[in-house]
Amino acid sequence: MQNFGFSLLELLIVICISAICAAIGMQQWKEIQLRNELVSTTHQLAYFLNEVQVKANTENENYSLHLFLSPWCLTITSGEPPTSCQTGLLQFIKPNNSVEIKLLNEQKIITFWGRRNMAQTGSFELSNAIGATRVLISFRGRIRFCRINSYLPSLPAC
Repeated sequence: MQNFGFSLLELLIVICISAICAAIGMQQWKEIQLRNELVSTTHQLAYFLNEVQVKANTENENYSLHLFLSPWCLTITSGEPPTSCQTGLLQFIKPNNSVEIKLLNEQKIITFWGRRNMAQTGSFELSNAIGATRVLISFRGRIRFCRINSYLPSLPAC
């Protein structure tokens, strides 16, 4: 009599190998997800700062960028400081991910001057469990971003 089935031992070996591969794959998937969250938040923040700069230049206004923490958000005003993030002209509210922000200047305000398309120098550091990035604002109004300590696709090294 021929037996065309699998033995219990063969099935257990296949299940164990599959479980090991799945565990390794899940860890890699989590790392990729954290890396993508950090990169996309960095890009979004840089584009928001670019939008603030363009708004200041086209309207020939001076705009102040204010940072609020827990949960973090950024807002701009043309006059006195806002009491919350929702009271500003434009807001950048933290995406629902693991990225945290830190302003690397002593003051918590960065000003964009509309007349000459310039800005007060400043930099933000974004970080999560996988690494850190930096968004830089130069005096001439250039907004750049870079990675600090890990490999992140589409970001140059600092």
